[in-house]
Amino acid sequence: MAFKATLMSALLLAMLALGTSEAKADPVTFSTSGTFTCGGCSGSGTNSVTFLGGMGNALMITFTGLGSTALNTPTGSSFGNFQTFVSGTGAVASGTFTLTITQTVPIAGSDSFSATFSGTFSASNSGTGVVNFTVTSVTIGGITYAITNNPLNLVPPASNNGITTVQGQITAEPVPEPTSMLLLGTGLLGAAGAVRKRFKSR
Repeated sequence: MAFKATLMSALLLAMLALGTSEAKADPVTFSTSGTFTCGGCSGSGTNSVTFLGGMGNALMITFTGLGSTALNTPTGSSFGNFQTFVSGTGAVASGTFTLTITQTVPIAGSDSFSATFSGTFSASNSGTGVVNFTVTSVTIGGITYAITNNPLNLVPPASNNGITTVQGQITAEPVPEPTSMLLLGTGLLGAAGAVRKRFKSR
């Protein structure tokens, strides 16, 4: 009977430790950048591309990433902005886009979101555009970055100066706290000791 009571107490301590093992908010520092790839455009391989429609007509799409940004997780954050510009009667755009997250804290590393983009805007600021992310979540050193507004509808130049923001959520994987790990270790040692004592008494 005493053996059962000791074992139950040890298991209870272990469960309590596991139940309180999540650490508090973690600091993270990161930056973002973007690259367009397209055929029939100028600027492919950079953060700003221009599509020509002939006779001085053009559509430009630019991505502006974040500089070094320090936050505490979990938190929402912008990952950068798209901006559209039109000259003449505009043009048609299409291609692929890569959004890269570069993290320096807590662990250095980088990963990317892949997307396709397309759109048509005119000088009258009508038309539509969309960026569709095919990868919406990446994890770097225990920190997960997720895009929350996908697909992303690009606005024309007359709306918000043509700026569309990529919104995201940043979370950290749970990490056991030292105190909780000590409780867990004590509980497991207690259980092992009780089992050993039980076998010795036989």
